Amino acid sequence: MAFVSVARLQDIPESSGLRVKIDEIGIGLYRIGDQIHAMEDACPHAGFPLSQGEFENCVIVCKAHGWPFDVRTGFAPNHSDGFPIPCFAVELRGDDVLVNIEERVNDPRRKRAASSAL
Repeated sequence: MAFVSVARLQDIPESSGLRVKIDEIGIGLYRIGDQIHAMEDACPHAGFPLSQGEFENCVIVCKAHGWPFDVRTGFAPNHSDGFPIPCFAVELRGDDVLVNIEERVNDPRRKRAASSAL
């Protein structure tokens, strides 16, 4: 699977997330200025849709549990250890927002493999 069109740019609010689905995977789309970020839309605690939470300053806070996540990285703010919520590659083509769920932009295994290759 490559990039899939999931929304129009104007459909994504600046004050909250927008939930879309690709192959039964819920994806939260978040708008920060002129950039769009895509993150799996499930709180790791109990799978609650993160896109329904409060969104401010690049952070979405789970409405059910109060856990915060930076939508650019998938990590909790100020905690870049462990395994983040999967974030995916986004491409804009005009007003079309496309996401590639096969291209994780925050896979810790990829980061370790890249640093060990040096």
